[in-house]
Amino acid sequence: MKELVPTEFFLSQNFPNPFKDSTKIKYCLPEKMKVNLTVYNSDGEKVKQLVNQIQRAGTYETSLDGSDFKNGFYYYRLEAVPTGRQAGSPSAGFPEGQAGQSFVETKKMVLLR
Repeated sequence: MKELVPTEFFLSQNFPNPFKDSTKIKYCLPEKMKVNLTVYNSDGEKVKQLVNQIQRAGTYETSLDGSDFKNGFYYYRLEAVPTGRQAGSPSAGFPEGQAGQSFVETKKMVLLR
């Protein structure tokens, strides 16, 4: 059975949220991308790099172990930049205007013990 390839970017809300020690973050890439998924504290300081690599189109899930974090608000930011061709170049199979685009989104999560 062939895996379905997403046709658009998506960053889900972490689950569970609020979380105690660990949580999961899911995201979708419609094409091969250089991906950075980073966690920041409420002061905007980087506290953890979860992903820093090139990934193929698909759906991904990563876990965050926050057992050494303090209670409070945190933010996770997904930055995805196209690889293998210039941004904005056309690609078959993607909605008009989406292929070759960069994607950046930030979401908030709560650590509560």
